Amino acid sequence: MKKSMWASVGLGLRALCRRPLSPCAPQGAAYEIFPGSFADADGDGLGDLRGVTAKADYIAALGADAVWLTPIYPSPSYHGYDITDYCAIRPEMGTMQDFDRMLRALHRRGIRVILDMVFNHTSTEHPWFRAAAQALAEGKGSPYIDYYLFTREPGEKKYAVAGAEGWYYHSEFGYIMPDLNLDSEAVRAELAKVMRFWLRRGVDGFRLDAVCYFYAGEPEKNTAFLAWLMQTARAIRRDVYVVGEAWTDDGEIARYYDSGIDSLFRFALSGGGGFCGAVREQNGRALAYRLAQGVKGTDAPFLSNHDTDRSVCFLPGEIGPRRAAAAAYLFAPGIPYIYYGEELGMTGSGRDENKRLPMVWGERRFMCLPPKAADQEQGLKMGVRQQEKEPGSMLMTYRRLVALRNAHPEMGSVPPEVIDLGVDAVFGLRWGRTAALINMSGGPMCFPWGGEARITAEGGAMLEGGYMMLAPWAVAVIEDR
Repeated sequence: MKKSMWASVGLGLRALCRRPLSPCAPQGAAYEIFPGSFADADGDGLGDLRGVTAKADYIAALGADAVWLTPIYPSPSYHGYDITDYCAIRPEMGTMQDFDRMLRALHRRGIRVILDMVFNHTSTEHPWFRAAAQALAEGKGSPYIDYYLFTREPGEKKYAVAGAEGWYYHSEFGYIMPDLNLDSEAVRAELAKVMRFWLRRGVDGFRLDAVCYFYAGEPEKNTAFLAWLMQTARAIRRDVYVVGEAWTDDGEIARYYDSGIDSLFRFALSGGGGFCGAVREQNGRALAYRLAQGVKGTDAPFLSNHDTDRSVCFLPGEIGPRRAAAAAYLFAPGIPYIYYGEELGMTGSGRDENKRLPMVWGERRFMCLPPKAADQEQGLKMGVRQQEKEPGSMLMTYRRLVALRNAHPEMGSVPPEVIDLGVDAVFGLRWGRTAALINMSGGPMCFPWGGEARITAEGGAMLEGGYMMLAPWAVAVIEDR
């Protein structure tokens, strides 16, 4: 059977104009780390930068091309998203020298470093806010008053300034995180200094928090501010890579790419929908068509992150369905992001602290204590040490899948064609002479396949007598000869 009979582009996908991977972007998978729960090198129960350095070989063995660290700056909260100093290291996590050593260790292994940047708001304990609040309480002027959104009018998401009767400040994310006045030239100058500090130190890029809330409910102003951020960052370092958190639908995400930002996370494909949903519904064909439609920029697909329930919550039980979901997002166009522990099958749902439980190393050394407010225990008992000894474990499966993705960079950068075999359960994409098939069902599949090919499979696949056979939940990467 000729390829033209089963390889369907569909929906005018050949004519679709989509930018390739940004030249500034990682070319392989990125690895998200919540440092406080990753690896503890000094035995105090809190993950630290020395712990990340100690596990650099582990990250390299996974095949990650970049590491995204959630906030590592001084902060009164465990999560660190209310920052008190943008250009310092949280003392419990180490020193600036520890950071530099970590940066060098990762760079030596060809791994880029992406820092979380929270430019929407600061902590109420930030010196800027404290100086502004004190000036208002004393009835004095201060340049820092213009750094925030102070008002005399009470209302929704407005909080009273302690000691300054009749004054309020706006905050989208609760009273401990006062919003910055991003229209202020002085604030923008401060943010430019922050980016300059880290980029000149050797950082490769930033993950921007909550880009839809720079100006809540105003996408055009958000896009304009993002454009300013990108221009400012690129004036400091031309090859800086920036990925943004736009927790919204695909339609609105398209607007934000007009800013020139490299990547935006694809929330619509995470959680119980998207990749995991396709596996649960056994409908890989619809997912393949959705991915082939593409986005304006360099997509950033993921299964879970520090704000979402872990994917194993949606795909409990045997490894097969989780393997299928993992392959689908790792082979998707763009840069796939792996949340620490996703490659092991870690659990965690409900409150945020449960989604940030300690990495399971399978040994006492480097183990962290869970966040204090966590009300779940980690369901995974087989850690890294044990899984490395089991070829069929989730970790070893991930390593092989990421290696396949790295061996075929066209998966991330070339617009794919859909391989439509007329079977809902089969996910199929093609990039020139390379194809990927995933059987998203618990039953075997068999269908005609013309020509000779080299097959690399996870879960069982073979080509014989002009027929392709896929075992239940099998993944196959096929290279035409």
